Amino acid sequence: MSQASANLSPDAAVHDAATRALIEAGDPAADGRALRRCLGQFPTGVTVVTARNGERLVGMAVNSFAAVSLAPPLVLWSIRRESSSAADFLQAGHYAVSVLADDQVALSQLFGSAHPKRFELAPWQAGRHGAPLLAGAIAHLECRLEQVHEGGDHLILVGHVERYARYEGTPLLFTQGAYGVAQELPAPATSQPAAGASAGQSESELLRDLIHASQRLSHDFESHRQALGLTLPTSRLLNSLAEGAGSAEELARATLLEQDEITDGVAALAQQALVSTDKDRLRLTPAGRERRAAIAARADDYMKQRLGGLVESDIAAFQRVLQALGRD
Repeated sequence: MSQASANLSPDAAVHDAATRALIEAGDPAADGRALRRCLGQFPTGVTVVTARNGERLVGMAVNSFAAVSLAPPLVLWSIRRESSSAADFLQAGHYAVSVLADDQVALSQLFGSAHPKRFELAPWQAGRHGAPLLAGAIAHLECRLEQVHEGGDHLILVGHVERYARYEGTPLLFTQGAYGVAQELPAPATSQPAAGASAGQSESELLRDLIHASQRLSHDFESHRQALGLTLPTSRLLNSLAEGAGSAEELARATLLEQDEITDGVAALAQQALVSTDKDRLRLTPAGRERRAAIAARADDYMKQRLGGLVESDIAAFQRVLQALGRD
């Protein structure tokens, strides 16, 4: 719901929602990537699921996690049948779920990759059955593997929660190939500000507004990407590769994409002859450089339109904010 419609009457808000333009539709069996984009309209939290199988530790970033039942306490998540970790999770008999906070994007990327030293780079402590519990998470759930169900090219692992812990913090979200945070909808215009709100919250509120604005701009720009045969992940890959050749790991760090998104995105770009591979490093083809220039030109025009009403002092202040956030 837009901020404007949040202050409208229920009837007006329903009408506002009903006028949204159709982006795409079709048979999911004919276009799996389009189905993924459709499913990406549903934002999820981000978890890391871990287990210990003998002396072997396994862990992976997961956004298929969901609650099933309170009595008995059951949760589920799914794993690809072909995953190298699938056998370990099935044999371990127990697993742990760490729900990530909004400042743990790097941790999500680490466990979304095949980095061999994930557990050396991430702080954690062992749970009751040895499964790692990641430090800084806003929730831990230690589970006994209860059931395994067939789910097409995935296996669905249902766990009985034996112990839980909840911590202060804001959850990390994931939607349409991008990380985000939850933003509380504005109160109706007639409502009074909540009592006791502290001025110290302004910085965090500003950050949330910036993230929300970035997500909204990206969503509104989707029609331009589609016109050029691109998606958000493939656009990010083109922008990163425009800076030079890159390996899969370098692209993951530069684009903030998960490994499967990079794999699918590279395949889509290769199918359009926009990238080539040279000794395990990706490069833009001449057609790829032309496509990247086209999307960059559209982005420049789009931002000029959005920022056209701002005075130079406002833009300068905004640039200072972005520079402060981008400092190491």
